[in-house]
Amino acid sequence: MFTRAAHLFLAGLFVFSAILTAPPAALAASLKVGDLPPPKLGWHVKLGDYRGKIIIISFWASWCPPCRKELPILGEIQRQATRDKLVVFAVNWREDEERFWQIKSAFASHGVDLTLLSDKDGYIGRQYHVDAIPHMVIIGRDGRIAAIHIGYGDTELPKLVDEINSLLAQSGAGPEQPAKSPH
Repeated sequence: MFTRAAHLFLAGLFVFSAILTAPPAALAASLKVGDLPPPKLGWHVKLGDYRGKIIIISFWASWCPPCRKELPILGEIQRQATRDKLVVFAVNWREDEERFWQIKSAFASHGVDLTLLSDKDGYIGRQYHVDAIPHMVIIGRDGRIAAIHIGYGDTELPKLVDEINSLLAQSGAGPEQPAKSPH
């Protein structure tokens, strides 16, 4: 039988471990332009490894028509700006692992050059407060959130390109290779 002290210790340990393992919901709900994003995308990608580059994180799913339209455009923007200056992480949100690998294979066979990440349980999405897709977060070279876009429409594309070009110019990348609208 446990003593009262043992029960209190175990309860405290449980609460402490829940705090350490819980997604940062309070942080996620308050993410806005100018904030530092969560330091990792899943278990393997450390955003600090990309400091000095513009980072685009796009949450998407194969069943989402606007997402399927947006991803090749982001791939083209990354190609034009080059991976030395801009990198796109396409986070497959809440789809099973088998579907993710099918999509990854299809993208590779069609020459879409994006870094694809699986978020089958929605853990990464919760960190970025993703409730609907497409959901895009743009991080500037300073490591801070520069823009957040929810949804996608062709009319938004010029604004997106302008934002990226502005970030390239601010960061000292120079206007020698501005991103262009693929349309």
